[in-house]
Amino acid sequence: MAGRGENAEAETWYRRAATAGDTDAMTGLGVLLARRGEKAEAETWYRRAATAGDTDAMTGLGVLLARRGEKAEAETWYRRAATAGNTDAMFNLGLLLARRGENAKAETWCRRAATAGDTSAMNNLAVLLTRRGENAEANAWRRRAADAGDTSAMNNLAVLLTRRGNNAEAETWCRRAADAGNTGAMYNLGVLLARRGENAEAETWYRRAADAGNTGAMYNLGVLLARRGENAEAETWYRRAADARHASAMNRLAALDAETVAWRRFARKSDV
Repeated sequence: MAGRGENAEAETWYRRAATAGDTDAMTGLGVLLARRGEKAEAETWYRRAATAGDTDAMTGLGVLLARRGEKAEAETWYRRAATAGNTDAMFNLGLLLARRGENAKAETWCRRAATAGDTSAMNNLAVLLTRRGENAEANAWRRRAADAGDTSAMNNLAVLLTRRGNNAEAETWCRRAADAGNTGAMYNLGVLLARRGENAEAETWYRRAADAGNTGAMYNLGVLLARRGENAEAETWYRRAADARHASAMNRLAALDAETVAWRRFARKSDV
């Protein structure tokens, strides 16, 4: 309730300042409105601030436009903001270009943002570099992002280290990211622990990730529970994962249903 009250007061002041022509307030009001789903009015204020030259507003406007599929105009605003030095816009422009296959241009913008210290851009630059085989530089950017506290980079670095067989360092990065709330890292930490037989702690991390919506963790938790005979709860987790379109969970449920049908047929024959 306190948060709502603070937002209401912030909105009051933003509106007063924005109405008086303050572009920072227009942008702040746009952010607040966008977060609570009032996108039409958010766009109005973003446009006013963006037209007046506010690069954060240009970026916010680009995000709104991209999310509703108006990518051409989104790109225009990203470019204006990125050219003016906004690192969020550089990253978003790089992402937009990468998604349509323009990897060289995407890399240019990600590199500019990464060099300016944007950890998400460092992470994405690493992905782009890996795609063209520049693994050494890619790993250097992953480490920079991870060292700077980017949990996605920590998790990605852990995955890479696991593939190389460096499980000890992989676990270190998984734990850092998992402790910071990264659900992918919680899942991967659970996998590392389960592989070496530490099922109790693996279960703890699977549960945390599963409760946060990670479908791989839901499925693995089901497998772990089934192995120790807790089939009812295992099936519950399989169903949650299957409902979220996890293919292995769907297959496991299909197998369980087939076993149930076969048992019922056997039971009927035995009664004859």
